[in-house]
Amino acid sequence: MMLGNSRTAFGWVAIALHWISAIGVTVLYLLGDRVEEAATPADKLAASRLHVAAALLLFAFLAGRLLWSALQPEPRPLETRRGFRILAKAVRKLFLLMIALLLVSGPLAVWSAGRAIEGFGGLSLPSPFPGRVAWLREAAEVTHSTISKLFWPLLALHVAGALKHLVIDRDRTVQRMLWVRREADPGPEPSGST
Repeated sequence: MMLGNSRTAFGWVAIALHWISAIGVTVLYLLGDRVEEAATPADKLAASRLHVAAALLLFAFLAGRLLWSALQPEPRPLETRRGFRILAKAVRKLFLLMIALLLVSGPLAVWSAGRAIEGFGGLSLPSPFPGRVAWLREAAEVTHSTISKLFWPLLALHVAGALKHLVIDRDRTVQRMLWVRREADPGPEPSGST
């Protein structure tokens, strides 16, 4: 069983963290939308608490995804065209950056409002600040809201790339993120034209 990545394949840990993160970020985005669309202050508070509780449950997986991506080798891309390789790498890096900024700005938005982060079962993470920090709260909320708007465009590019590999190129790019398969080393990364 291959847990870690190699230069030719993703390991089970990367695959599991990818799909847990994909589902988790989608759920968090949709729950965040519920906060924005809440009609009353009570509805907004209830939706916010649900969003924060779900974020607490997923925090370790999302942080693990960032750490694992930083520590593991990235399998060589099967894409032969340089322009598409650059675009694919940019989308992956922007997704990871988006997750990192949301993981920081979300808790800061709550703590700088002078509140503890409340989770399921009475879990409470008290604010490290002695009280409200208005400028930090504003900055964290703007950052969180602005960065979350990257979600749909990045997802659309990611899905379009996956469909291109599956339908047009008919290579193993998508399959490499579905299950582990030992592959022969394809040699050096293709240089291809743009």
